[in-house]
Amino acid sequence: MKAKIFVGLAVALVATVAALFGGVLTRSTAGRKSQSVRPEAAAGRFLAGFAAGDTAAYASELERRVHRDPQDVQSLVLLGLAYQQRARESGDASYYPRSAVALTRATRLDPHNALALTGLAALAAARHRFEDARRLAGRARRLAPESAVPLGVLGDALVELGRYRAAFAAFDRMAALKPNLASYSRISYARELLGDPKGAIAAMRLAVEAGEGTVEPLAWTLVQLGNLYFDNGKLAPASRAYREALVRFPGYVHAEAALARASAARGRYSEAIVRYRRAVEVLPLPQYEGALGDVLELAGRAAEAREAFGAVDAIERLLAANGVRIELETALFDLDHGRNFPDALARARHAYSERKSIEGDDVLAWALYRNGRCAEARAHSVRALRLGTHDALKLFHRAMIERCLGYDHAGRWYLRRALAINPHFSLLYVPVAERTLR
Repeated sequence: MKAKIFVGLAVALVATVAALFGGVLTRSTAGRKSQSVRPEAAAGRFLAGFAAGDTAAYASELERRVHRDPQDVQSLVLLGLAYQQRARESGDASYYPRSAVALTRATRLDPHNALALTGLAALAAARHRFEDARRLAGRARRLAPESAVPLGVLGDALVELGRYRAAFAAFDRMAALKPNLASYSRISYARELLGDPKGAIAAMRLAVEAGEGTVEPLAWTLVQLGNLYFDNGKLAPASRAYREALVRFPGYVHAEAALARASAARGRYSEAIVRYRRAVEVLPLPQYEGALGDVLELAGRAAEAREAFGAVDAIERLLAANGVRIELETALFDLDHGRNFPDALARARHAYSERKSIEGDDVLAWALYRNGRCAEARAHSVRALRLGTHDALKLFHRAMIERCLGYDHAGRWYLRRALAINPHFSLLYVPVAERTLR
């Protein structure tokens, strides 16, 4: 679940560039008309979604415009957004500092530019700096009270900070202002968090309908719809949604990786390995490299699995070097792969100091359990389930913590519940759950 919200940040931002700029996109700040890339056309391309690599030429043109006129605020803002899109397309986190430079320059030239502040808020969220994202999105919201996009980024940040009531209110207001792909997908996520999978699927279907006519945003939404089905144990409709995403956007990395996960869940490891390799060749994200390593290990290809896990470590170091806070994610990876338990606990605690979300509680609970501190773990596991979320992995974590404390009956109940929700919830832990119940 963590991954989907961060993908959503960029979709929500690019889907409203045109709306925020409106008619003024035809001019630079100094009043000179653009001689090359027209900003309103660029915003339209953002809205339609870029195919991988399309943004590079556009970013280069914007760089030339900014070089010619360093005071061109609108070009600086679009350049900052283009850098975020490049990071999204390529997985190259070095675009994040470049985006920060462009957007910060824009806000210094025009402190009241709501889109620049929203771009900085989205950048902060992409770097997992959620308190900064909340603050910046709040400023953008005050400058553009009738705009929906700052509300989306604000709600995203509040979710990760564990402030759910305020987050859901922001999403509701966003949907009232602009019922579109970005707002429907967030309503879907809120319903999922609240344990309403049917309502979440219905809202995501609305997002799919709203995305007709776009390319990448529609493909992303179809993948999220498939994930909702997958997380509730429905592999067939999940796979159909993933394949439809590939029809709409051939070669779409997130759909390839999602189909790889579905293949692995069916025990088709060779097919899953091919698809995961295809995905990481284009977009080397740590979650896909890690999943590739897990499947390789299950397929008996230990040396290749170690290579994939090594790639995860390398990518995470690059993310950290470019300002992305990944303590929670690296802690969970280490906990699931039997390494660095004391250090993983320290990282989970550090992340939890800001991210008091159900994800933060769950990872901290699992870290405490792995370090033999099961009583403390149980308190956080209870909090991780406080919204009633139908998350099989969180229920599995709770089951193992209950068993650690000697409550075998409760542990077995949570295991059965996890498998009932999704019998494919984890390549690593489904076999553990089944063995324990037997």
